[in-house]
Amino acid sequence: MSIVPGTVLLQRYGVVGHLRREGLGEVFSAEDASTGRRVAVKVLGEPPTRVDPGSVFSAPERMPLAEAKARFRREAAACERLRGPHTLPSIGGGADPKHGPFIVFELREGELLAERIARHGALPFDALHPLIEQLWLAIAELHEIDIIHRDISSASVLVDRGPEGDRLTLLDLGSCKLPPALCDEETTVASRCVGDPRFAPPEQLTKGKTVDHRADIYAAMTVVFQALTGELPYAARNLMMLADLKTRTAPRRLGNMMPPPVDRQLEVFVNRGLAHSPDRRFANIAEVLDGWRALRPAA
Repeated sequence: MSIVPGTVLLQRYGVVGHLRREGLGEVFSAEDASTGRRVAVKVLGEPPTRVDPGSVFSAPERMPLAEAKARFRREAAACERLRGPHTLPSIGGGADPKHGPFIVFELREGELLAERIARHGALPFDALHPLIEQLWLAIAELHEIDIIHRDISSASVLVDRGPEGDRLTLLDLGSCKLPPALCDEETTVASRCVGDPRFAPPEQLTKGKTVDHRADIYAAMTVVFQALTGELPYAARNLMMLADLKTRTAPRRLGNMMPPPVDRQLEVFVNRGLAHSPDRRFANIAEVLDGWRALRPAA
């Protein structure tokens, strides 16, 4: 049964409108009848499409429903542990008899970074720098509690107006890897890549269960590249070609994709985050933050 304005979940959350599609579910604005507060509810929707190694990116095969439900439960468990200003902690949830499981969040309305790039193209470094610092801080919070996101992309980053200007929020933990203490089940990924392959590191395209925190650094650095240039580091027709390019060739040069002059230190920074081998990337998010802050534009 479809969810429309006026739908009430668990006789408590009255749906006001649709906000966005997000990973495993649809996100709606709603009113909490018990408090009168406006919130966001993420409801498990149709399972996303499966990405097959030899296919184009829009492969039609759907993820099994059992796996989608398991991932949704894992996302709920992760969001319960979040506390920071640039992630989205859950504030409730449940399972509606007609509409299935859902998670309740603080309401944040804005636009996805992917949408902003699509509208404006490359973003000025001065405006981008504080937003990307917030992205690194969001990833730092996840890594501190031993959660690996595994699906960072410009479509999982929301930009809205916070108390101090533009605020970035990292969304969508449906593909995250939890610490062992919280893992009561392991979902099957089979031959499908976890996350958006355009942003995933080469090891995630072929060894989805073995990635560590450096996969998030690579994916977020791909977001940086896209935001700075309006394009992605690699152009490929299908996943097989993309995996080969990411494994064998260097990404397109930032200096060739941006109007001059391009800061050489910025180019070195981005290239290090996009290194083929995890061992050649930044060792941890603290190193990334230090490097990014050193690039802060002069006031």
